[in-house]
Amino acid sequence: MSTIGSIPLTLICCSVLFPLSISSFLPVCKQGENCLLPDCFCSTFNHPLDPKEIPHIVSFGFSDGVSVAAEELFNRLFRHERKNPNDCPISMTLYISEENTNYPVLQDYSNKAFEIAIKGPSQSNSVIDRGDNLRKEAKRLRSNINMYTNITEEKINGWQSAYLKTEGDAQVKVLQNLNFTYDVSLLYKRKKMADLNPWPFTLDYGWTLPCEIQPCPTDRHPGFWVVPVNAMRDFGDWGACSFIDSCTNKPITVNQTYKYIMDNFRSHYHGNRAPFSIHMHASWMTKEAKHVEAMDLVIHDLLEYDDVYIVNINQTLEWMKRPTELQFIRRFKPWNCTSETGNRSRQEKTDKIPTLDSQYEITIK
Repeated sequence: MSTIGSIPLTLICCSVLFPLSISSFLPVCKQGENCLLPDCFCSTFNHPLDPKEIPHIVSFGFSDGVSVAAEELFNRLFRHERKNPNDCPISMTLYISEENTNYPVLQDYSNKAFEIAIKGPSQSNSVIDRGDNLRKEAKRLRSNINMYTNITEEKINGWQSAYLKTEGDAQVKVLQNLNFTYDVSLLYKRKKMADLNPWPFTLDYGWTLPCEIQPCPTDRHPGFWVVPVNAMRDFGDWGACSFIDSCTNKPITVNQTYKYIMDNFRSHYHGNRAPFSIHMHASWMTKEAKHVEAMDLVIHDLLEYDDVYIVNINQTLEWMKRPTELQFIRRFKPWNCTSETGNRSRQEKTDKIPTLDSQYEITIK
């Protein structure tokens, strides 16, 4: 046998062709066996529930600060009269950075049940201080929001890295240590519009998808959720867009922008019904009135569906933990609200709602 030193040449070739990772040695995740809801969910492209029984989730994630210009467009797009099929207002997630953040407005959005999460800074290139810098920045950013608003740190449990540049296992360990519960930084790119996108999952068995932007977590991180940034297909289905505003082939007119977004939505809706998440920088709309007009039309048309719900990421994960069929979704507490007209009963009762796993009950108010 040919060798290099004392190492067999065949072993070296195999290592080059099939590079080893820690996740290669992890057990295979099997839902309902070694992975149980609500604490664990396996990476999958096909949810165990029948797609026809799944309420289709749409989530909007806006990165960067809440400026005066951004406030105007948010108030237009997410006006209070816009309701989901359960008569509760639609919601969104705001990934907040230090720049251009109007904290009184941020407080107002939190009062309206919009989710506040952290937009992390780009990290150091030094392997030695990655974890330490990340920990300091995460604590500082969350503490600043708490300092200038009444939003408690316990309510801020989501994270997205700047430029989607992650720090692999070090990042997850830091976030878990600081009681963050999920990360929306890891990118997934499907090859064409007809392909399926992955569902959110926990890192009990590591990151099992292709690693688009290095490094990705490979260790086990029980109970920590990742919401893959499922890249949209661009206008014409030629390439992938990690953010709605990052396409090389950009739509030009209002109609093209509307079609670009709705084509991506329909691919989810008529596909595996994985949550359709729209990730964008607020500047995409503050600089172009046509983008606001197109998005306004999109939200209007999405709300014409009786099985589409526009909810924030935290609400998305609440459903992932307790998957509730469409016929019971109006009684699903995490998506419920108090009716201003008083026609909603406030008397607490407990119902057994059929869900994916049978080890829990949902209390309904």
